Amino acid sequence: MLIIKSEAEASTSSVDFFELYTPFSLNYTFVHVILNWTAPSNTMHPSKNGSDPSSSASGDAKEHTLIPWAAWRQGSDGRKDVSSRRERDIAQGGAGDAKKEGKDSAELEKYWQVVRNNPADFTGWTYLLQYVEQENNLTAAEEAFDKFFSYYPYCYGYWKKYADMEKKLCTIEKAEETFERGVAAIPLSVDLWIHYINFVKMHFKDEDHYYIKVKNLFERAIESSGQDFRSDRLWDMFVTWELENKNLKEVTAIYERVLQVPTQLYGHHFEKFQEHVKTHLPKDILSTDEFLQLRQQYMESMRKAAPLGQSGDESGSSQMEIDEDDGDAPPPGVDDAPPPGVEDATKEDTKALKNDNEAKYIRDKVVEKRRELFKANEAEVGRRWAFEEGIKRPYFHVKPLERLQLKNWREYLDFETQNGNHARTVILYERCLIACALYEDMWLKYIKYLDTAEPGKVNDVFRRACTTHLVRKPSISLAWAAYEEKHGRFEEASTILAELEARIPDLLEPTLRRINVERRRGSPEKVEELYRKCIMQTESVSLKSHFASKLARFLSKVQNKLEIAKEVLKEALDRDPTNGRLYMQLADLGYEQCPPSEPLVLEAFDLAIASTQLPPADKLVFLQRKLEFLEDFGTDVAKVQEAFDEYSKMAKAQEVASKKRPSEEPQESPEKKAKPAELNGADAAAASAAQAIAAATSSTAATDATAQYNYAQQWAGYPQAYNYQQAWNAYPTSSYYPTH
Repeated sequence: MLIIKSEAEASTSSVDFFELYTPFSLNYTFVHVILNWTAPSNTMHPSKNGSDPSSSASGDAKEHTLIPWAAWRQGSDGRKDVSSRRERDIAQGGAGDAKKEGKDSAELEKYWQVVRNNPADFTGWTYLLQYVEQENNLTAAEEAFDKFFSYYPYCYGYWKKYADMEKKLCTIEKAEETFERGVAAIPLSVDLWIHYINFVKMHFKDEDHYYIKVKNLFERAIESSGQDFRSDRLWDMFVTWELENKNLKEVTAIYERVLQVPTQLYGHHFEKFQEHVKTHLPKDILSTDEFLQLRQQYMESMRKAAPLGQSGDESGSSQMEIDEDDGDAPPPGVDDAPPPGVEDATKEDTKALKNDNEAKYIRDKVVEKRRELFKANEAEVGRRWAFEEGIKRPYFHVKPLERLQLKNWREYLDFETQNGNHARTVILYERCLIACALYEDMWLKYIKYLDTAEPGKVNDVFRRACTTHLVRKPSISLAWAAYEEKHGRFEEASTILAELEARIPDLLEPTLRRINVERRRGSPEKVEELYRKCIMQTESVSLKSHFASKLARFLSKVQNKLEIAKEVLKEALDRDPTNGRLYMQLADLGYEQCPPSEPLVLEAFDLAIASTQLPPADKLVFLQRKLEFLEDFGTDVAKVQEAFDEYSKMAKAQEVASKKRPSEEPQESPEKKAKPAELNGADAAAASAAQAIAAATSSTAATDATAQYNYAQQWAGYPQAYNYQQAWNAYPTSSYYPTH
């Protein structure tokens, strides 16, 4: 029999106990059912008298009968199977969780869609990261943060958040790994180093090599970011750490290092150093070599200061008389009192210590030596102070910098390049590229400096710029490819251009540059292959013609394959029959031979004249150029006369058509026509002059056939000679390549 004491206990247990223990732990036919559950009715525990369970009071103590295990599992006497009920509840809960997860996934996908469509949307990234932080979904957070850092690795604040999430939701080791990735991505971040060091101090204090681990981390941080003008907090933290561990000599060494670094709080460090020297005994804060050297200097100075005729022993006795107030000295070899300059741990009164001449001498010499470092450093800080004051945003952000900020950075870099050492100059460039990571000219300026100062690092800087920060800016990638080609690394140059072409498929420059890399490399078969691939893959007819034109020029001028070049141009004309430049380039193939190939030139002109796609005005121009060619290089006068007659006929037809065209246009209303009388004197004179010039021009064109086929006047849009360089005059001056 089992007594359920009260209803208050009913809420503290569940069916789980029965499910876990009864079928496996007890080997009985009948078992005690331990279910402290009374509400809403005693369905599972009917009363002894067999009355309706709902009629029993729930507040009094109840006695329950033993229920057979088989009957319980089968749900006899109207009872339900608890196991199936529990499974159903779990299934319903799982369905609810799945529904919630599905909703969360849909919300997450919305944030992802924004940054997939535009990876440069920094605000969209911040919303995504904020969402995964709130959801505490480690898998989603890792995916989001990793993708974010592939675009923006200089955001040290998000590295801290990422590491904190790993620490909270995963393991300490995973968080440490994230910190390592962060300081590798942005090694100049003093804040990130400090956060990392605090993390290690908090979570690894029980390790055997705890001090060494933290010490090494401090050294790495100082080496990476200790030269930063705003690195004072890191130096102070390092000093405090060594003081906590009673490593006074290490503290002195740290101060000696920081006193040579131009930092914002350079004076603060010197003051703290002087306090450090005054507070501790010289023997405890100096290296053995320096301490003994200074003590030797003190002894020599004492001998020199002794009166003439007085021996060293007498000088010593004199000194002993001076220090008589300190009491009798113990016998030599007895450790009752320390030697001068060494602390007496049993003596609280430090008055004798402060008045110790030797200790005072050594302290003064130590400070004097470091004061020279301080003054030299102070001068360096003064030369840079104005530039540092001009840096208002030393951290990374996608918002553009003000012009004054950019100007200050450029001038500061020029100053450091001319006056600073190499290590300090590199640090300044790296600082600059954190704030100016999205500016191509800053990266190129750094690369130009390294190319002369440290060429081995140029590739690394190019890679960081082109694959992370300036992925969508082609100029620096083109410069990288040119740099690789200049050093004979043609394969690397081709790979860089291919990757740029994949990132920005609508850009022609990387495609054409890649082809020309192969040409300069001496691979004509590869050049032809790439050109034909471009012709096949592009969908734009104008681009097909552009690539065909370049391929034909390469075949004719580099490989002297005129017939293949001719076929390429004819295929291009089949695709683009209205492209006048293709006809002209086809004519160039014959014109540039020595002597010019009359059949090839005439074939090109006849193709243009016979074309049904070209407008009559363009045909007249080609007929004019045909006539000019025959006049200059033709061998049959009959062909010249035939071309002249054909040209005159077409010119007259054009003239008749031009006269009919104005009558077909809608007439202006009388109100809109300005009467000559209504014009002022100057306007009337200008109108009369314009009419006279137009009449004279029309009369000349109608009567003088030579004027009609004067190609320099009629064909102003085409080059004035057959050389191909002039054929590109019609392209926009802003770019060598056509827009599309």
